[in-house]
Amino acid sequence: MRRLLGFARKLQRANAFRELLDVTQTEAKEVTGYAHVWLIIGEDESLQTLRLIDMSGAQRDVAWEVTPILTVKGDAFLEELVRSETPLVIEDARTDPRTDKDIVAKLENRTIINIPLQIFDRPLGWFGIGTFGAEGCRAPSPDDLDYLVGMAAQLTVAASRIRLLDGRTRAERERQELERKLLQVQKLESLGMLAGGIAHDFNNLLTVILSSASLAEARMGEPEAREDVAAVIVAASRAKDLTRQLLAMSRSQELDLKPLDANQRLTELLQLARRILPENIRIDLIEAAHLPLIEGDASQLDQVFMNLLINARDAMPEGGRLTVETEQVVINGAYTQSHPWAKSGRYVLVTVTDTGIGMTREVLDRIFEPFFTTKAERAGTGLGLAVAYGIVRQHRGMLHCYSEYGVGTTFKVYLPALSRRAEAIGTKLQSAVRTGNEKILVAEDDELVLGVALRILRGAGYQVTGVENGDAACRAAATSEFDLVILDLVMPGMPCREVVQRLRALRPNLPILLASGYAATENVTALAQEEHLQLLGKPYDPDQVLRAVRSVLDGDPRPPSAA
Repeated sequence: MRRLLGFARKLQRANAFRELLDVTQTEAKEVTGYAHVWLIIGEDESLQTLRLIDMSGAQRDVAWEVTPILTVKGDAFLEELVRSETPLVIEDARTDPRTDKDIVAKLENRTIINIPLQIFDRPLGWFGIGTFGAEGCRAPSPDDLDYLVGMAAQLTVAASRIRLLDGRTRAERERQELERKLLQVQKLESLGMLAGGIAHDFNNLLTVILSSASLAEARMGEPEAREDVAAVIVAASRAKDLTRQLLAMSRSQELDLKPLDANQRLTELLQLARRILPENIRIDLIEAAHLPLIEGDASQLDQVFMNLLINARDAMPEGGRLTVETEQVVINGAYTQSHPWAKSGRYVLVTVTDTGIGMTREVLDRIFEPFFTTKAERAGTGLGLAVAYGIVRQHRGMLHCYSEYGVGTTFKVYLPALSRRAEAIGTKLQSAVRTGNEKILVAEDDELVLGVALRILRGAGYQVTGVENGDAACRAAATSEFDLVILDLVMPGMPCREVVQRLRALRPNLPILLASGYAATENVTALAQEEHLQLLGKPYDPDQVLRAVRSVLDGDPRPPSAA
């Protein structure tokens, strides 16, 4: 008894299973002469799978190769082991009918002794001891077995303590990893909001530049002057594309949603991609059968996947394999608990995998940040993946990346599945814009934007009144009748929603055209749906604003998109 107490005190100093086993091996060898000990635990409460925790002795490396995981069902020895509440002794494993002779041959087992480690009549695992190879067979004496049972009782307490500590350590690591991922998502959200705010102000400036230049170009007679103005328009158009990327990143870009077949879109896109990808990159498309449709903006999603394909190309300068695979998946609550970026639902999953150079953890943590790039100077803007992230999120989807340095990278694009069938889509040709003489009220707090809007509309024959905010718009509508109100979304004073409601109270059927650089945010979309408003996205040029105005005045269900 005194020796067992000393053994228990030694076990208390062990903080890992390896230390626990070293103490146990020393004790067992001194008392019983056995030089090999091991610990096995059940993978779960059903005890259908057992796992080797560790082993001490000459056969340790072989045991890790042969028996790291043991399946109980169908193995007579293991089935009896999990049923037994007393020590199970196999005197000669080579001849005993219960043992797996293939494992015995590889491990060179001779005598096997397994003693259950039990807590409240439930097995935690087993303390094993025995002989191998030239040691021959040696069954334990009654005294040896009694002492081994006493050792097992002490091991049960020590193993439970270490398993609890391991569980806490693992849970803490998982918590820290979840916090890291959550902070990364929050950082991307903040950057997206910042980008959206910049794009909103920039759109106002671009509206003035594009519209003023277009108006000036129409009045100029000298070819050189027209060329100068045309250069301004081209430059402003490029800047407009940049703001569209910023808005896409912040999920504020207007989408033209239609039912889409992901397999068909990817097939067409890969046909184009094969022209820009080098011949030393093999492209495989694995299409899932009976894939549901998705609701998306075809051009925006093409941009997402083209960005991923180009990144894959750049990651494989010496060639490699690019695999694009589609499948239908269902994400449930259990998955979302361990993956903070995930949302429950039924999705079409598009996986893009390359065999390129991969990424380190430090790079992987920043890939969706705007303006972050690992490419050479002038080889990339750093907006590609940030824009792709924003587009996918705006589609109510998810974009996730996994990468190992030197192995490759996998992007997973989750897009919500759609139940309804696709509609036929034909080519639409725009006719010349029509003008008019209706009375229009324009509310815009930016003086330059208001000025250019007035010039555009008056130049087309409309009778236009301009005001600087929503309060002034309500006062003007109370004293005069208008055929249309163009209302900027963000203005000082009265909130836009309240302005709309007051205007509708004055004239219930008054058409309202909402102008915004945030034409696709949830708040704007909800306001437009609730109040039956049409949307005009900034920046716009004269043709776009005139088409939108004419469309609303003529009662069309939706004006042409200016975004």
